[in-house]
Amino acid sequence: MHLVDGLNHLGLAYSKNQLVCLQTILHEHLKWNKVYNISAHRDEKSVLIYQILDSLTPHDFIRQGRLLDVGSGPGFTGLPLALFFPNTHVTIVDSNDKKLAFSRHIKALCNLGNLQIVHKRIQELPTTQQFDQIISRAFTHLSGMIESTLAFLEPNGEILAMKGAQAESEIVDAQSTHDNCMFQLHKLPHVVDEQRMLAVVKQRSE
Repeated sequence: MHLVDGLNHLGLAYSKNQLVCLQTILHEHLKWNKVYNISAHRDEKSVLIYQILDSLTPHDFIRQGRLLDVGSGPGFTGLPLALFFPNTHVTIVDSNDKKLAFSRHIKALCNLGNLQIVHKRIQELPTTQQFDQIISRAFTHLSGMIESTLAFLEPNGEILAMKGAQAESEIVDAQSTHDNCMFQLHKLPHVVDEQRMLAVVKQRSE
């Protein structure tokens, strides 16, 4: 799958600048991985599908406001989402500064003024920081994600947890421990080997 074909498959409109920036992310990722080992994806197809396109699969659910990407590693999902949603302020949080250095590099190359990069564990963030949406792709199981991030969520905000085949069982588990939350499950566009699902979690109004 080529980049343009992938974006068309996702139903994403794109500008020339966005296309150039995605190509920059792809090529820089491959270069950095040879030296710094920033991810397990070492060939062009793997980086395109598992890092770039997979990060963009929840695009229909992203809204304006403040978005927190937890456990972003070298910047996925945050980098592609910041590029495609310039009116959304995206904060990337990860404990691995070596990987975050890649995000800083791409932020400068692509002039992503709506991107903030934070080198901390999520537990170290002040809860005075509140977000409209919190997204994660590979941070932890759903119940653990709710426990770690709910304090940072605006009352009307939502958690967007990207999951695979285990999504339904994780929701059942989370429902048993978080009766203060409501859960929805949505299919995302199919780009990776397994069907990607999105668990959307909202707080119940008291």
